[in-house]
Amino acid sequence: MKKSFLLLILVLIAAQYLIAQRPKCLEEPILSLGKKDYIGAKRYIDECFKNNESSADAHLVRANVLVYYYEYEFDRLKRDPNYKLKEPDAIILANESFYRALELKSDIKIDGMIDTKEGQLITADIIRVLAADAMSNKDYRKAIKLLNLVIRSYRVDPKGNAIFLAYAFLDMSYCYKILEDNANYKKNLLDAAKLNMAVPDIYLGLYDIYKEEQDTVKCGEILIQARKVVPDSLSIDIKGYELDYYAMLGDTAKLKAASLKMYEQYKDNIEVIKIVTMYLVNNREYSLAENIINIGLDMAPNDFDLLQQMTYRYFYEAVDYDNMCEERKKNKKWLEAQTYLKKANEILETAVIWAEKAYKIKQDDKKHNIMYLQILVRLDKSIPDGLKEKVDSYRKQ
Repeated sequence: MKKSFLLLILVLIAAQYLIAQRPKCLEEPILSLGKKDYIGAKRYIDECFKNNESSADAHLVRANVLVYYYEYEFDRLKRDPNYKLKEPDAIILANESFYRALELKSDIKIDGMIDTKEGQLITADIIRVLAADAMSNKDYRKAIKLLNLVIRSYRVDPKGNAIFLAYAFLDMSYCYKILEDNANYKKNLLDAAKLNMAVPDIYLGLYDIYKEEQDTVKCGEILIQARKVVPDSLSIDIKGYELDYYAMLGDTAKLKAASLKMYEQYKDNIEVIKIVTMYLVNNREYSLAENIINIGLDMAPNDFDLLQQMTYRYFYEAVDYDNMCEERKKNKKWLEAQTYLKKANEILETAVIWAEKAYKIKQDDKKHNIMYLQILVRLDKSIPDGLKEKVDSYRKQ
């Protein structure tokens, strides 16, 4: 009984000590907040904070005042677009004070005040929008500073905010990519990938990095991870990258099988048809590619990409026969070489029809224009006005 009574006395003494430790000047901003006098609260906390920057209580009250003051100022701005913000960084300063209060005192609480965890999350959501605005304005260094605050804040509950953390890391990686900081670009994508969120761009970005590094093992691993966490409804691009992976490995059987499976799953999707036929053409599955391209053209007869794919389908087959022709010439098999040359030219006669159709729809595609001109010169056909000049201009670039 004596021990319990003694413990109670100690608790009361500790509580009185803590109250005594709270700067007395905080009473005015707290009272002003209660009266919804945000201008007064801001004035009082600015004065009080000058001499109490090491006080957790001062930081928590300051953070609360700044949140409400930020809302007050932006309400005025909505009503009057000509209003000039007195504290444009209020929400950023609030975020920093919520974080600092937690640093100084892990269990800090003040009745009626937004606590440090909730405060960081509230301010992080707003700062995330400010970071997006900075990115839109191409101020990537500012965006990085803001995103660092966002990430720090969401980490107060990493599991509950995993999806927001993933997007913040992804945005940060984009900023570093634009700034050509490849190390931080990769680091932020890796940090995002650790969260295992269903955000395809994370895994696609890492795949591109690993492909550039010629690390086929890592390419395969990141696709396996993506398949596990990205639902089927969001996985079109992931499946497209799987085709690229099989092409990179030279696994033609798996490439063909995966292409057909992807097509069967999304046969009404024009963009999927474009992806699948590109890999089938590159895999020399010309007839199969042609059948699927025709299905796509039934749905979108004037689609430039599909018309170009059909051109590639015949152009690349003609190149195959040209290569066979050259091989026979090396071995002095002149009659066979002539047969293959004739076959290549016959195929190009079909290719030029599709090339012309695509050119009429879009005349500024560099690759298509070069291919189209090559075919026309090879077959000794008339060249549309301006085509040669365009191709010549590419060579000068």
